[in-house]
Amino acid sequence: MSKTILVDRLCGETCLALIEDGALAELYFESKGHEKLTGNIYIGRVENVLPGMNAAFVDIGLDKNAFLYAGDIQIGDALLAEQLRGARIERLVHSGQTVMVQVVKEPGGSKGPRLSCHITLAGRLAVLLPTVRYVGVSRRIHDEGERERLRAIAEGMAKDLGCGVIVRTAAEGAGADDLRADFEALSRLWENVERRGRHTAAPALLHRDASLVDCAVRDMLCEDVESVRTDDEGLLHALQETAQALTPAFAGRVVFDRAQSPLFDRFCVWKQAESAFRRHVWLKSGGYLVFDYTEALTVVDVNTGKYVGKRSLSETVFALNCEAAREIARQLRLRDVGGIIIVDFIDMDRHEQREALLDVLHECLRKDRTRTNLVGITGLGLVELTRKKVRQPLCKQKFHACATCQGSGLVPSHEFTARQALSEVRRRRMRGDETPYLIAAAPPVAGILLKLGAPLGAGTVRVLADERAAEAEYRMEPFAVETPPSGAKLLKENTEDTP
Repeated sequence: MSKTILVDRLCGETCLALIEDGALAELYFESKGHEKLTGNIYIGRVENVLPGMNAAFVDIGLDKNAFLYAGDIQIGDALLAEQLRGARIERLVHSGQTVMVQVVKEPGGSKGPRLSCHITLAGRLAVLLPTVRYVGVSRRIHDEGERERLRAIAEGMAKDLGCGVIVRTAAEGAGADDLRADFEALSRLWENVERRGRHTAAPALLHRDASLVDCAVRDMLCEDVESVRTDDEGLLHALQETAQALTPAFAGRVVFDRAQSPLFDRFCVWKQAESAFRRHVWLKSGGYLVFDYTEALTVVDVNTGKYVGKRSLSETVFALNCEAAREIARQLRLRDVGGIIIVDFIDMDRHEQREALLDVLHECLRKDRTRTNLVGITGLGLVELTRKKVRQPLCKQKFHACATCQGSGLVPSHEFTARQALSEVRRRRMRGDETPYLIAAAPPVAGILLKLGAPLGAGTVRVLADERAAEAEYRMEPFAVETPPSGAKLLKENTEDTP
């Protein structure tokens, strides 16, 4: 598989796109004032302790206080930690206490960021765990001999420095000296962070994690990446410096793109990105996917659409489900969907086809750098999986909820709005209000008002067709006070005894 990383900058916003075999696989954005918070380390102050939620709110200097669960609080002494395992939050922290924390989840909606006291510092080859004694090797390294070699090196380093370490995928084939150099650099970084934490008043930022440009080199530039391309000279220098420092063997793959057209246009990035913002995603066969988001999970529905197959119904359904599985795996990465994900594939009767479908989905999910767990098929025939949730999905980063429908995608029908207006007139009349009223509404609603007629009772109601009015709204005012505004048309006078 050929991979290309594209990095672009426009008006202060940096965009990164990962292209795999010509198809857009991942897309990230970063702009000044909206840098990612995940990985940042703060010295914070506990503001509120919530026994009912077994958590605390911590002030780290942002607009919203951050959330810290009891299970994410680090306890130094091993014996004490065992005694306090599962302890209540009020036994671990108190209001006004100063704590060193790291952001593990971006804020979203009305929620602030989520914190942890278990600090991690990522390097090119290893991840330092200064608060725990744990040694691990990336699951993406499959060769058992290589895993044992790397584990032995990591255990020796962790023992010398008294901390934990995780060996990253990029360390496969790396020498002991390279690993030790990366590990020692992270150790020095942790010493500096710890020193600043002891001499800095809370709340304050102690360490900012790598920028999007740095992450492009540190986390993504590897053997199977053909090139990192940019048409911005400033980005070129930043990428080259980072590559020389972290991956000198791949520094020559940073390329300055000198074409006449914009970089993202030539690779069709924006055209391919459109599918990440749509609710419906069409498949090449004629079937389609439907993505719906809730607060707790994401639901994906698979539909046959125009696809009718060629042979049997069983083969038709299986072929469409396999195509859908490949596109779903791609869309999860592209949309950056996290949390619980439920997929409603088209029902299959044969057990071997269901197992083969899970194999296809599992194989496609292996390309994802974000930790994903394919749980299996539920009793209702739904496929359940989870994907680590670090930030909001791409659509919520770049779109905001419609002011009319509030994100539901639905607005009241014209007849419903008209009947709401007439119901309000009736309520006022029953309270003894006989004021003549003018109902100003969008032309379709005004037309239905005239068709339905005004409620029974004394008084007068006039209908005003206002082309500037929203279709789901209406205004009701005494017509003797208000004259028809520009762009509105007084259609008809209705009296309360209109049939």
